[in-house]
Amino acid sequence: MITSEIYLQQFKDEYSFRLTGETLYQYKLAVEQLITYCNKPFSEINSRDIRKWMFSLELKEYKAVTVKTKLAGIKLFFKYCVEDGFITKDPVKNIPFPEVEDKLPFYLQRDELFQLRQLVKGKLEQRAVIEMLYATGVRIKELVEMKIEDINWQERMITIPKGKRKKERIVLFTRECEAHLKTYLDERGDNLPFVFVNTTKTGFMCTRTVQNKFTTYSKKLGIYMTPHTLRHTFAAHLAMKGMPLECIQVLLGHNGPHQTQLYARLYHQARKVIYDQWM
Repeated sequence: MITSEIYLQQFKDEYSFRLTGETLYQYKLAVEQLITYCNKPFSEINSRDIRKWMFSLELKEYKAVTVKTKLAGIKLFFKYCVEDGFITKDPVKNIPFPEVEDKLPFYLQRDELFQLRQLVKGKLEQRAVIEMLYATGVRIKELVEMKIEDINWQERMITIPKGKRKKERIVLFTRECEAHLKTYLDERGDNLPFVFVNTTKTGFMCTRTVQNKFTTYSKKLGIYMTPHTLRHTFAAHLAMKGMPLECIQVLLGHNGPHQTQLYARLYHQARKVIYDQWM
């Protein structure tokens, strides 16, 4: 008889190349929590068990977005079980996701961005990293894997190669970003292909290095931020300046409009300001 541990491992192996490590970890954890709560073999878990488990999470004051993530993991696991022929009926198929309010992601205000820039004044590499994240809106993984040959200096464009579930796209950068980036690269003085390199100059910079820097910035400024905060800031500031959401979607590399729609509120506010200026 296949135990839940064995089947969970098979599930993890199956999706290891389709999901990020963190997402897969959260999904696996959700399934384990459900099995522990129900105290029965997962093949015997039914819809009522799952609804009771979700209600128990609400009583523990789990946020709706957290419950939604857990339910997504449960749904994927049981879908896998059905497709693999281990069970015949999907107990979670007709259970809807909890409603989650689409909140605007946290982004830096102009004065907070100024404080961040002042904090790294004179630190060429750190300033270049910040300008690149803010001016382009790239993800941290895209930043550290970026190559100098992908930069078109004349057009101020960077080609972001195709990645897992991501299409190739072009991002733009400002003249201010260009100036700081060139200063940093000139000072570095090596022939490595990557835009940002590790401390031993043997390869590209580790994502953990960038994340640790932002942890330090957060503590010094008293403002919680991560590298991804600058991606949100990039999108939010463009929306506030009135850039069409379709353009922001392309620059961010979103596959669909839903994620970009989070910035619609700022975009509509910006349009109203422009309208009031002209009327």
